[in-house]
Amino acid sequence: MITKTVQKTENYFIEFSDEELDHLNLKKGSKLDWKIQEDGSVKLVPWVPVDLEIEDWDKDVLLFLIKESLEKDLPVNDIIVELIKKMTHNFSNDIPDDSV
Repeated sequence: MITKTVQKTENYFIEFSDEELDHLNLKKGSKLDWKIQEDGSVKLVPWVPVDLEIEDWDKDVLLFLIKESLEKDLPVNDIIVELIKKMTHNFSNDIPDDSV
């Protein structure tokens, strides 16, 4: 485990040395998600890219995405990411913390 201090500017950030990045098998600019543990520590988990084949999606799904995009004034990609986060969050609530 690596202990780091969270730094605050306009956003919060954590800086890793090149050696720590190598040890964690991360690259500079890697995106990480975080979860606050019961003991107050923060668990960082690397984001995993997802490839989606939009050509295979049903017309109703595509129309829903366009409608949401227009109503929320956000790009369709942001709507898709938002939906994936909600679905994975709901799914992760069904998995015990010690299994991840």
